Amino acid sequence: MSHITVPLDTIVPISRFSRGGASGEFAKVADGVPVTVLKNSEPAYFIINAHDYRAFREAEKRAENLEARYEAEHGIGERFDTVEDLMADLND
Repeated sequence: MSHITVPLDTIVPISRFSRGGASGEFAKVADGVPVTVLKNSEPAYFIINAHDYRAFREAEKRAENLEARYEAEHGIGERFDTVEDLMADLND
């Protein structure tokens, strides 16, 4: 099990969101510092701002592209004889 280190003032129980405390918790979100929402005393959700979300999605796309490039360069994965075969597989 991996451990997550977060600032204590950004850790909140999920119950706080059912008692009208959501806006205060959202206000804590800063660049690079998410609010950690606990469920059953374990981190269950992270609330991040729009900038950090976009950066995460871009990093995720870069990782997917690197993986696809690696597979293509090393002949890993399925091979198709024609573009039509490839398109048919993509549309399945």
